[in-house]
Amino acid sequence: MSIRGISCAAVSVAALALAGASDVSAATHTVSHSAPVRTNTTVRTNTTVRTNTRVNVGSQNKTTIKSTTTNTQFRKLNTAGTGVGAGAGAAKFHKPITGTNTLHVTPATLKVNPNLHVSPAVKLGPSKFNPAILQNKGQFVHLSNNKFAPIWKQKHGLWWGGKWKYFVPFTALGAVLIGGGYYYPDAYVGFARPYCSGLTPDGCQLNWQQVNFEDGGGDWQCVQYCRRPGAMPPPQAAALVAPPPVPQGSCEVTIYSDPNFGGTGVTTGEEQPALSQSGWQNQIASIQVKSGTWDFFSDENYTGPPMRLQPGPYQDLGPEWTKKIGSFMCVQPGS
Repeated sequence: MSIRGISCAAVSVAALALAGASDVSAATHTVSHSAPVRTNTTVRTNTTVRTNTRVNVGSQNKTTIKSTTTNTQFRKLNTAGTGVGAGAGAAKFHKPITGTNTLHVTPATLKVNPNLHVSPAVKLGPSKFNPAILQNKGQFVHLSNNKFAPIWKQKHGLWWGGKWKYFVPFTALGAVLIGGGYYYPDAYVGFARPYCSGLTPDGCQLNWQQVNFEDGGGDWQCVQYCRRPGAMPPPQAAALVAPPPVPQGSCEVTIYSDPNFGGTGVTTGEEQPALSQSGWQNQIASIQVKSGTWDFFSDENYTGPPMRLQPGPYQDLGPEWTKKIGSFMCVQPGS
């Protein structure tokens, strides 16, 4: 092979290496957003591609070095962008120090759950911001407006009034008549009052109603009733009792990172399905409920055991709930 042929081969190797680096960059994709979200984000991307080719021709040594370095750094910011989910839109960032202002994420770094509804996040909390979205676990009811909620077919209770209160089994609620058809209690559902109504995509009826506790008393809970094709009519059934209209009140709560309303404090009126996205996962130690009734869950996506709080000060959540909250929502507005 001639010297010219060997040199051409070396240049081809370097070109292929650089083309491979371009393919790596192209493998990333831009995260789209659809629901309003307020986040603080820092993104740093460092990519270095280096190609070394050495050609020995007689007593000559030729070395070709190709180096490409890309550094992209985004400052921390407070942005009113859009949430993750269906629809168009892209996160808005301050102008980067160098490079492009488009956020690229490789598929391996982010598992997006398209059914997860993300509400505006609260101001950053004490812990590290985590942009990853956890996948739903367990059974969920999904509505057409992209709302979702867990369902409980086993024993279901609330931390209510400073202790655990368990609802009677949903099977004890009895069948109901809706439009001349029989519907049977199927599960308790973690929907807030404004979303607990109408039919689900599976044809089940949601109803917000008073449910008794096993040891007396009771409280409001969303119940799902479903048809049972081919089943014998029940011994007895009553017409479904519709709930009163949704209260035209407000929802407002302030969370604190320390007991006795100390440390970092943030006020919000929005549901928070994933506190890891705002740095508040397992960071809440005291709560001031200003209006509305709120459910706080031990896990994200409104899963895990719930604690229900009505308006009032809660300066100490005790060992059961201090820094053990992953999500929360207002279940019923208050006056």
